[in-house]
Amino acid sequence: MQIRTGRIRTGLTLAALVLAATACGTDSDPGPGGPGGAGGADVPITQRAIAAVALEHAPTDTSRREATYTDQDDAAGALGADLRYHGDGESDGDLLRVFLSPATDSAPDPCAEGDHLDGCEVRDVAGGRLVLHWQELEPEEDPGEVVVVMLREHETVLVGWFGDTITGDPREQDLAIPLDVLEGIAQDERISLTTTQEVVDLGAALDDWDGGEPDPTAYDRVPSTDEGIANSYVLAHGGSLAYAHRRPSPLKEEFGPGAIGGRFDRADEGPESPGAVIDVLAGPQEPPWLEGDPCATPRFAGHCEEYPRQRFFLWEPGSDGEVWMIGLRDDETVAVHEAGYAVAEDLDTALVQADWYFVEELLTSEAFGLTTEKQVLEFDF
Repeated sequence: MQIRTGRIRTGLTLAALVLAATACGTDSDPGPGGPGGAGGADVPITQRAIAAVALEHAPTDTSRREATYTDQDDAAGALGADLRYHGDGESDGDLLRVFLSPATDSAPDPCAEGDHLDGCEVRDVAGGRLVLHWQELEPEEDPGEVVVVMLREHETVLVGWFGDTITGDPREQDLAIPLDVLEGIAQDERISLTTTQEVVDLGAALDDWDGGEPDPTAYDRVPSTDEGIANSYVLAHGGSLAYAHRRPSPLKEEFGPGAIGGRFDRADEGPESPGAVIDVLAGPQEPPWLEGDPCATPRFAGHCEEYPRQRFFLWEPGSDGEVWMIGLRDDETVAVHEAGYAVAEDLDTALVQADWYFVEELLTSEAFGLTTEKQVLEFDF
């Protein structure tokens, strides 16, 4: 059966909302997830170590073992392991996910926000509280899911099983990975944000690990470059096969000292997306020809539209026409320039040709400008 990534992310987001809680505890009894952990458990755990401990409970006949994907939507320091079963060339297979996250604000009843769940129960266990919640089969949509979360004072351990068709209370079903196994993984004290060196070594020795560990610095803010600002456009847009021949933009000189600019070609995909030469630019000041008010520029008289958040669409129609899409910010100016096709006279057609409905959002993106995210600089097309 094929696991739907969207539903998996929904399940984990749901757990974050429903189970954003800390277990009962005191400063004198921090539990295994507390500062320094328990019994000398002061080594940061790894995704591979999480997988190794989980596989001491769960079946070992996996088809894939890899790190859980994390991004800015996840809490800082969160990490996990994904264990796939019965995967083949057409399906990822069933998924056992074990995910660790720092605890957030205390909630007296972790099930209080789960009115859209088919079931949710909490019980006190050694070291914290254990939550079980599930969602049942949605015909033609999704087979359902079972999630167990261990709530400790300083962290949560989420164990999700996305494999069996859930038709009712999972405690009354014969699951491929039994519920007591899921609960055993969640309560294993070795699965903690800080663990022992022995656990980390156990992970290092794990066979058939496929990697996938996210770069913890991927979202660090860094100065952008000619290549980076071009990457920002293509990453945000998608469909990178339509773009080629990335190079520095000669137009960046118009934006003065400190400006950056990239140029690339867009493939011809029909009248609404004609082949074009695209320049993407950012500078600490406006180009002189803007004269403070883009729509007052004689160069584009009668062919300028202003949009909220100081975004402007300027076009010069004709077979050798051009389009400028400008964003004025407090400390920089960003722009996208298009040429190389017959620019339409009427605004509506020109907007479609230039892909304005994408660019207008790009002009406010934090990843598009003189600074960006480290991962953007590492992209290539």
